[in-house]
Amino acid sequence: MLISVILCCAAETVAPINYPIANRGSVVEEIHGVKVADPYRWLEQDVRHSDEVRNWVTEENKITRAYLDSIPILPIITESLTKAWNYPKQSSPYRRANRWFQSRNTGLQNHSVIYTGNSSESINDVLIDPNTFSKDGTRSLSMYSPSPNGRFVTWGIADAGSDWARWYTKEIASGKQLSEVMHEIKNSSPSWVPDESGYYYSRYPGANDEGHIETTDAQELWFHRIGTEQQDDTLIWSDKWHPNRFYGASVTKDGGWLVVSVNEGTSSNNALLIKGPDEDELRWLITTFDASVELIGGMGNVLWFKTDRNAPRGKIVSVDLGQETPTWKEVIPEQESILRNADIVGGKITATWLEDAATKATVHSLDGQQLYSVEMPGLGTAGGFGGQNDDTSVFWSFSSYNHPPSTYTLELETGKTKLFWKADVPLDLSNMKVMRKFVESTDGKKVPLFIVAHQDTVLDGNNPVLLYGYGGFDIPILPYFSASRATWLNMGGVYAVGCIRGGSEYGREWHEGGMLKNKQQVFDDFIACSEWLIKNKWTRSEKLGIQGGSNGGLLVGACMTQRPDLFGACLPAVGVLDMIRFPLFTVGWAWTSDYGDPKNADMFHYLLAYSPYHNIHKGICYPPTMVTTGDTDDRVVPGHSFKFAAELQYAQSCDNPTLIRIETRAGHGAGKPTTLRIQEAADIYAFLWKSLGLGPIIN
Repeated sequence: MLISVILCCAAETVAPINYPIANRGSVVEEIHGVKVADPYRWLEQDVRHSDEVRNWVTEENKITRAYLDSIPILPIITESLTKAWNYPKQSSPYRRANRWFQSRNTGLQNHSVIYTGNSSESINDVLIDPNTFSKDGTRSLSMYSPSPNGRFVTWGIADAGSDWARWYTKEIASGKQLSEVMHEIKNSSPSWVPDESGYYYSRYPGANDEGHIETTDAQELWFHRIGTEQQDDTLIWSDKWHPNRFYGASVTKDGGWLVVSVNEGTSSNNALLIKGPDEDELRWLITTFDASVELIGGMGNVLWFKTDRNAPRGKIVSVDLGQETPTWKEVIPEQESILRNADIVGGKITATWLEDAATKATVHSLDGQQLYSVEMPGLGTAGGFGGQNDDTSVFWSFSSYNHPPSTYTLELETGKTKLFWKADVPLDLSNMKVMRKFVESTDGKKVPLFIVAHQDTVLDGNNPVLLYGYGGFDIPILPYFSASRATWLNMGGVYAVGCIRGGSEYGREWHEGGMLKNKQQVFDDFIACSEWLIKNKWTRSEKLGIQGGSNGGLLVGACMTQRPDLFGACLPAVGVLDMIRFPLFTVGWAWTSDYGDPKNADMFHYLLAYSPYHNIHKGICYPPTMVTTGDTDDRVVPGHSFKFAAELQYAQSCDNPTLIRIETRAGHGAGKPTTLRIQEAADIYAFLWKSLGLGPIIN
């Protein structure tokens, strides 16, 4: 059912906005022989430590709030989103020995609660309730990790959306919290040893874990023994000569092999360190960084890995480390489909694959023979299929744009599946249609484009369309259910997703086709999807909105500065928008594996050519734009968005709004409470309603 409201036409004439006066500085640097102006360098400062920046943020938020609050449909959208969001949610159950775990949310709780129990049907005891961390919901659970036999649980708490977290541990049966408090930790999780005596973890010793803009590097691998203080932890591995390396530890479920993935920056390629259960020190198993090699499981001394070495679409290999000279064996060769995930469970290999950006799943014997395929409920995304070596069944999940989240069981021996739980959403999805089209890009490659629309949508060029994209870091954008997106459709909108280059929808080649000096291809793919939607009468430029976050914020920023004529609204969120200075803050240096390093002259010229902040030009009419960010984002620092918004407001030559919405005590997006998520979505859809002219809306 469409949202029922009758209002005057949304595309009315609006008065020019008086933006805050932002001091336009005179900073100009000569880099590789090019003079680069940076008039808003001062906006890079931490908002907590600069009165000037804080005042600018306050004034910008006042203007944005006044603009959004003047949109008459905003309260109705907020109410509709709240109703759509209000349904029970839960993760798939999983076990550690005889203890089971699951996260659940009654509907509008700010954060999901972690429960435990003695069976998959009786997980009713509250283990961790993040809603007790803070009154306003801005402290969140960054991760939780039960020990192998379910005796202990370690969990992390992040403040104000930060990537930094403090870890705590308690004994589950007694509920007794242990004394140790772990800190200097960012984007890590514990890797328990089989006897539950402790865990491996990654750490930044001496780092300021309350800093929001300072560079963070030189990660190290440590071992923590349960019941002792962090100061007594054992250093396992560090490398002062390679401060750009990240360490991800895994311990096999029964054999106790420690396998450490060593990555340089955010590159998908990695080397491997290993240590046997009877060995004292790590040793190299793979020393090169020319392929991705990811542990999927082990039994005794035999380990299985997912890799794209000489297999850009992925394959599975094994190695017997009990041999004097370990030899690698191909288990499941490269297929036409893209290997996404795999696990060793119940004496079998479970694998999920991508076919044109949708999931299929298969089960194999340990020698690689395919036993059967798992039937999918439709065109969507499936996950899970993991468990223990002695499991006889596994849980798996599925959702799609028009299919609410569901959990199934799979009997490993027979291949039979059974519905375990299905979300009861307060929305009518029966009239929503999901289509997958293929758009020819500038180089002739076909780019998948998902379109979600009401089945009665008329292709007359008048539909308001929201096109979403990401395009980077080997991350695929896959079909999944969203109450927020369903609300947009019920407003009369169309939702589209471009599976553009830079992601892993088609494996290694798809990623590499959109990184480094191929990055412009990402923007070309997205623009091609936009033009296809217009050519095929789904919409027209004035009614086409684009959205993306983080690397997707860069995507939107680059496309709107390259083709300001093509879009009716632009929504760059927490974006990387200054491609010359991005390596100077937090972990930005790690992104050079995907973007390239501006210290390199060739890459500098390439980066400058598309850097959104540097390609805003005075005198151009830019589309209605609302930049969104958080003032405590310590991944993509808010200075990117601040500078871009200030420059856009300075350069704008027409009355189209160029707003910035700055969430306070919020970071890059993870851990954001439900209340703030609903408020942000309502503001975005109200902005689109006004910019794209959705009114009047009637059912």
